[in-house]
Amino acid sequence: MQPPALPADEPARLAELYGFNILDSPSEPGFDEISELARALAGTEIAIITLVDADRQWFKSCVGLAPGVQETPRQISFCGHTILQRDPLIVADTLEDPRFADNPLVCGDLRLRFYAGFPLITAKGYALGSLCVCSREPRQLSPQQIGCLQRLASLTMQHLQILRQRTAQHQPGGWASERLPPAARDGLASLEQLIGRDQMMQTLALLFAIEVGCRFSLLRCCFRDYERVNATLGGLVAEEYINEGARRLLAASPRSSTAARFGDAELVLLLPHDAEAEQVAQLAERILGFCNQPFRHGSQALPMALAIGIAICDQSYANPEALLADTSMAVRLARRSSSSRYRFIDVESRVMARESYRLESELREALVGKQLEPYLQPIVDLNTGEPIGFESLARWPRGEEVLEPSQFLSLLSEAGLTGELDLLIIEKSLAALPLLARPIPQRSMTLSLNLSGLLLEDNDLRRRLLTLLDDNPRPPGWSVQVELVEDVFRDCGHDFEHFLHALVERGIAITIDDFGTGYSSLARLVSMPIQGAKLDRSFVHAIDAGGDSHRTLLLTVMTMMRDLRLDVTAEGVESVDQRNWLLARGVQRAQGYLFHRPMPISEAIALLQQLDYRPGAIPVDPRRLQALRQRRRRGWFLPLWQRRGGDRR
Repeated sequence: MQPPALPADEPARLAELYGFNILDSPSEPGFDEISELARALAGTEIAIITLVDADRQWFKSCVGLAPGVQETPRQISFCGHTILQRDPLIVADTLEDPRFADNPLVCGDLRLRFYAGFPLITAKGYALGSLCVCSREPRQLSPQQIGCLQRLASLTMQHLQILRQRTAQHQPGGWASERLPPAARDGLASLEQLIGRDQMMQTLALLFAIEVGCRFSLLRCCFRDYERVNATLGGLVAEEYINEGARRLLAASPRSSTAARFGDAELVLLLPHDAEAEQVAQLAERILGFCNQPFRHGSQALPMALAIGIAICDQSYANPEALLADTSMAVRLARRSSSSRYRFIDVESRVMARESYRLESELREALVGKQLEPYLQPIVDLNTGEPIGFESLARWPRGEEVLEPSQFLSLLSEAGLTGELDLLIIEKSLAALPLLARPIPQRSMTLSLNLSGLLLEDNDLRRRLLTLLDDNPRPPGWSVQVELVEDVFRDCGHDFEHFLHALVERGIAITIDDFGTGYSSLARLVSMPIQGAKLDRSFVHAIDAGGDSHRTLLLTVMTMMRDLRLDVTAEGVESVDQRNWLLARGVQRAQGYLFHRPMPISEAIALLQQLDYRPGAIPVDPRRLQALRQRRRRGWFLPLWQRRGGDRR
């Protein structure tokens, strides 16, 4: 049987294990009492409490075996497998399990045929050992027995914690680091393990120089939200953020790896051994899993979304610069996803990356040349289907095709130019308002504008937006609203709230886009000057999905919107059934392909002309109407020439 592989977080796990300072301590009655209780619950002859370090399985309690047994080599221990899978390991018959059939504990003098191990998990999430029950005969455990033993394992961990606190009281200095094996000290080193960019470059140069044909892997890890954290919360919080990311990266990485702080938001991980792509992919998934939980700063939960670019170095690379260029390409491709992910670089990826570079270059030129255009999608009255406003959406005329945001917005986001795009589309939309108003004078209409997170976080971009609104007065009857995604309200500060009130002072309504899909605080939403919300298309499409659960969720979201006194607009309405369902529940405004697709400004003007809207009659003052009636009674309604007694000739 092959010994179980060491977990990738072994250094940190060992540091935690030695931190309890009880590996070499004598057994205590409390452990034996727990073992006796476990044996009684399971109905087995043997019960054991074990802790596992890098080499051994230590018995802290062993009930049912000969006295004097204290440890076994880790490579034959059942407990080693238990801490690897971190879930209860139950083997009904060891002789029928290929992992254990040739184990000395099975085929040797002990002849263990049944094993059930329940991991001992610390508050930090590390498995230190297990509570085990064993028997020399095959057997089964009932669900009730399994549940009781899991709870007993939790109580065992609490007992270990008590012993740790007691030891700390008697030894104020804590445990001495020199008692730890090197692996445990590495786990404690944390950020001290990080090297700098120059050191990493020297290490890579050495690998290229000293060994012909060496094979190793390089992972370039970019924290996607670092710039936003830095812009909104400041450099000190951003440094805490990246340091926490580094700690998680180190905890997830094998001991043989080398990690470097490569840039403000980037860490580079070097795996100096010959690893297959599948193994490297598993490590990348592990790193993403460690970074999946948000970083908490005070009451705020900051996401730690990560993009990882991977290159496996073989003889195809001539120098470190070429290798790093490929990891940079892979990171850019990984960032295209809205969530954390990793990408390997290969021939196809290189082609995609080069096309991405070319597209980004064209896009920058188009943005500078103001070639991107607003397309207007009508917002309609659900009862009549008539337009009551438009949402302005960005389009990129590129040659003979018109690209939608899904085809280029990620490029602008990576380049930090989404705010510039917003301002360009807003500028052109506001300039078009007089042309849109001409066919429908005095009629009430709304222009809806989208604001990205980058624009909302940049003081200069916000000032430019307010200037645009001041320099472009709205025609009579027209109002303007801005759409903000819900997530921007999560980390907003005083400056952001001041900006929102500056919009309201200018008569601009504030609407939440894709309501119900973000993570903002409801208490914060209530305190903001928000007037409307857009029901996300995913909720609208659930109307046709069938089943009560989908519609119940939709009704819950709609109830929340009404309780917040928000004007509701449904997005993505594509069927008559959706329209009728929404109407029956009081929704009055919507947009979607059932009514109109986004269209150029010229087509929007033509649409309004075809509808032939006419303004309503001008109301007459009742006093003037009464005076007119009196004149008619006196004959003043006669033509002027008759009233004067003159002759028309």
